[in-house]
Amino acid sequence: MAREYPPYVVGGVAIHTQHLVRHMRMMGVDVDVLSFGSSDKILYEDGGRTIFMRARSSIVSRVDEGYLRDMLIPLDMARYVGAAAKLIKAEDYDVVHVQEPYLGGPISHDAKVTTIHDTSYGELRSIISSRTFTSYMIRKTIFYATLGYTMEFTSISNSRAIITPSPQVRDELIHIYRCSRDKVFVIPNGVEKPGPNEPSREEAKRKLGLNDLTIIFTTAQHIARKRLDVLLKAAAMLKDKWMGRAKILIGGDGPLTPQLKKMAAELGLQGFVEFTGWIPDKDLPTYYRASDIFVITSDYEAGPQTLLEAGIRGCALVTSKIPFFPALIKNNTDGITFKPRSHTQLAKTLNKLLTNKELREKLQKNAIKFASKFTWDKIAEQTIMVYRTVKKLGNAGG
Repeated sequence: MAREYPPYVVGGVAIHTQHLVRHMRMMGVDVDVLSFGSSDKILYEDGGRTIFMRARSSIVSRVDEGYLRDMLIPLDMARYVGAAAKLIKAEDYDVVHVQEPYLGGPISHDAKVTTIHDTSYGELRSIISSRTFTSYMIRKTIFYATLGYTMEFTSISNSRAIITPSPQVRDELIHIYRCSRDKVFVIPNGVEKPGPNEPSREEAKRKLGLNDLTIIFTTAQHIARKRLDVLLKAAAMLKDKWMGRAKILIGGDGPLTPQLKKMAAELGLQGFVEFTGWIPDKDLPTYYRASDIFVITSDYEAGPQTLLEAGIRGCALVTSKIPFFPALIKNNTDGITFKPRSHTQLAKTLNKLLTNKELREKLQKNAIKFASKFTWDKIAEQTIMVYRTVKKLGNAGG
């Protein structure tokens, strides 16, 4: 059960779900997927179906569609829960896995598993710390503080197990939401091994028109917790020295895109920072391959998949020191970490890597080894082990 599923991608949850489903099907597990989309349709595939419901609200939109479209989200949530209940009643599922609590709180099943990628508590903390109080962010604040919390507590109470990709979220669930420690399983995000036909770095740069430039890349939803403003402030410190020799690409979009573009213009970053817009999945490998350095600036993450996707393609990794993947990085060996929200530390780190080609190439090689530890087949195996546990609990009535 998922709010989003390719080709309807809002963020990392859709990609997480897609890879998890694909690998479980490859392992012989029959998996049906229920998700929102642009129309009502059913896709029949080996190992299960993908059932799309037409969204009537902004529930699968990456950008701000306005107050009226947001007002329809509770209606879509109710429709989804009703459709899920009918599907569960009609089919003899061993396990029902809900990929986020906001949508699936009321969904009921004896062997229900819920994945909580991030919490309302964490989102609210990021919004408040970023001081980004646009109309959209105010609406999100109200949602997280009311319906968000309600759905999370409902999901925790009626799920046999909670999966989270991050120890930080696990700790929030245990200490803030009072979830039983025995109920929470930490299973990280994963990464697919690159395909054989992906371009080399030189070919990718040529394809994107980036010849002879050292490329710094990030791609993310443009929301408060991604803290892309930190990268823009760092870019302002690097611009005079590196303009014409390096370039920063910012992929993705979201409700904060207009504010970020305005900030970049005010800082005089034209020609040094480029906003690429949302990059389709099929094109992302080319951007990773063209990039020399990949940056994560978030102050709160469930376990950024993009860090692994960039790392396995040989980008030197630079990330704010937040829990799990970034915390596992050996500093100056697997990548370089910096203090969250510190644009000065980030600027110094990027300048160091732009200046020191030998260090950059060492980090590029080690990033491949680091990311290769987290492949989706391993993640699928761990998830199936949780399914077996909750199925036994369901049969025992415990």
